[in-house]
Amino acid sequence: MDYEQRLQPLCLENTIVRVDRLEPSKNVVRGFSAYHLLLERHPELHEKVTFLAFLAPSRERVRQYQRYAEEVEQHVQNVNKTYGTDTWTPIHTFYENNYTQAMAGLRLYDVLLVNPVIDGMNLVAKEGPVVNTKEGMMVLSESVGAHDQLGDSALSVSPTDIEGTMQAINSAIAMSPDERNKRSTDMIEVVETEDVTYWLRLQIVDLLNLN
Repeated sequence: MDYEQRLQPLCLENTIVRVDRLEPSKNVVRGFSAYHLLLERHPELHEKVTFLAFLAPSRERVRQYQRYAEEVEQHVQNVNKTYGTDTWTPIHTFYENNYTQAMAGLRLYDVLLVNPVIDGMNLVAKEGPVVNTKEGMMVLSESVGAHDQLGDSALSVSPTDIEGTMQAINSAIAMSPDERNKRSTDMIEVVETEDVTYWLRLQIVDLLNLN
């Protein structure tokens, strides 16, 4: 199945994407709350923006995770009911562990939202810029490991700041093509340059400096 072709009709002038496991640390609810606030504050974006959320179920037998999944779905339904029309669905969710489909989504974003409360690295933040075909911008939580590498080019946010996340998403949407191109190019260069060999070399240098 050509997932990119399947997803294309869902994309609008501005397509926001997130790819995450469906668990509390990924901060999905606050991401949707920021999007809700964006639609509330910026009616000019209605029917010009959509949010594709690829959420892989996680620990489905754990009650805490079940409640979180229910809370996420309530937020999705609330946004779609409040702002959706016969021709526009503000949020499309994909509740499945489908890597190929998620990668297709990463190719199509204008804005990539990566806002975990905390993450050791977060590979989505590195995969997104490399596979994306639209010079998309990334809104990135300052508390993930990848922020050390990508924070200068992404739009940084505090994971608990819904207002700030909304403003960052809006800034990404409004960003000029030239700035998007520069930031996107810089992110790709960092990811491709600072690879596993780069990190191994740093580790060896640090070990040698201990002597």
